[in-house]
Amino acid sequence: MPLNNYSKASSLLHQTYLANYFVSKTSFEMEQMLYLKKARAKNLEEIVFVSGLARSGTTALFNTLYNTGSFGSLTYAHMPFLLMPNLAKSFSNTPPSAFVERVHQDGIMMNNKSPEAFDEYFWKVFLNDQYIKADKLIPHSIDLSIIEEYKKYIQLIAYSSQKTSYLSKNNNNVLRLNPLLAAFPEAKFIVLYRDPLTHAQSLLRQHIHFSGLQRQNSFAVDYMNYLGHHEFGLNQKPFSFNEESLEGDKNGIDYWLINWYNYYAYLLANFNERLHLIAFEDVCEHPAMIAQYLNSFIALKTPVVMADKHFPKPFPTVKYNEDVYHKCMEVYNDLQSKRTYINNQPTGLQ
Repeated sequence: MPLNNYSKASSLLHQTYLANYFVSKTSFEMEQMLYLKKARAKNLEEIVFVSGLARSGTTALFNTLYNTGSFGSLTYAHMPFLLMPNLAKSFSNTPPSAFVERVHQDGIMMNNKSPEAFDEYFWKVFLNDQYIKADKLIPHSIDLSIIEEYKKYIQLIAYSSQKTSYLSKNNNNVLRLNPLLAAFPEAKFIVLYRDPLTHAQSLLRQHIHFSGLQRQNSFAVDYMNYLGHHEFGLNQKPFSFNEESLEGDKNGIDYWLINWYNYYAYLLANFNERLHLIAFEDVCEHPAMIAQYLNSFIALKTPVVMADKHFPKPFPTVKYNEDVYHKCMEVYNDLQSKRTYINNQPTGLQ
């Protein structure tokens, strides 16, 4: 649902549920009492996590996988009752609405049944926002008891969709990458990345766009905060992997280049062979190759088909800090070297 379509009553309902962790945790307990036994009777066949810095193509790939019909995932139909996915169905028994372009104005269409990156709300509630600081997001460990609750959660989500596989898109998962890898040894982890300069320009463009939207609609800021989305806009918070804050002009390209560098340098420092790296440029220019790659390691009821090439709009020439850019390119080239689908090389998949 586009942000400008939320009525005052709907906004109040979102605030009542999403901002009150006691209420949402209680609803999760009710959900388990009613549905967990049924959900656990169906073992999950596949668990797939899609991640990457925002504007790397994660949403497009997420939608492509979801549209195979293989996966259960959180959708707009679950909003705002995100911790009670089965009970939420009784509140959202409405027919699909017409598709509209999402608020990013990037050509991606959505309706009230579309999947979305909502599972960050679970981590906000169960970690009590401890990793969300005033000016940054920081990596964190996760107690095994919370991991067990998350496993129940994804089973309940899959069951609510009557699917036996689970799909998540969450750009914040880099903050808990190692705990997730350890907790889900059979899961597939897909991480997208993009040429640093065009990636930084795309982030800057969205930051300016969302900041303007949020100045006109204060609920837009609350909405993003409720869901843990701090990618851009007035509530933007950079990832901080060394406890230092990222300073600089958020309306300048260098800020976003540094943000890119911090994200992917940390990813490489914690690289695991189970991470399937996919370049945004390859998705755009060689979609059939990427589809073949995905089909080679994900068990899908309907194979992925990606036939149409994508030609992103060009960005204007900008001035940037050469030293920062060169550091980014070193990381980018390292990421490129770790692709396992180029030149018919073995995929190395387990």
